[in-house]
Amino acid sequence: MDVAYKGIATEIIQELPAPPKWWDRATKAHYKKQGRTLIAAGILKARHLTTLGIMAQNLAQWEAAVRAVNDKNKAEKMKGYIQKFANNTTNISPEVTLKEHAEKQIFICLRRFGLDPKSEKEISATGQLELPLNLDQILTAAGAKK
Repeated sequence: MDVAYKGIATEIIQELPAPPKWWDRATKAHYKKQGRTLIAAGILKARHLTTLGIMAQNLAQWEAAVRAVNDKNKAEKMKGYIQKFANNTTNISPEVTLKEHAEKQIFICLRRFGLDPKSEKEISATGQLELPLNLDQILTAAGAKK
């Protein structure tokens, strides 16, 4: 028998594992949709599953926050963006804060998958995105504890 390929085996996932049962329906839907997209692109690795879960949860939060803002804005113009208190002071609504936080987390996750210009360039140059402070090992360990 001849060796057809010699080198490092790929970590690329071909089939998405089932999401945890304790996730809500929206998170599971985002996990499956984004997971299929990343598999089709050939970039989802086993060590990225925790990141995929984080992204799915933040996508679900972002979606819920945007819907809440839109619903409040339908009821009263700008009510979804600005929270008005009894003493006439105003603040950014909690939904906008949640939306902004989720967006930051989503962009961090996209960077981990090489889906922003800077990380895409880093990955194409080295074949691997190097993350500081052993983040890959930390996230892999966190995913294993689930």
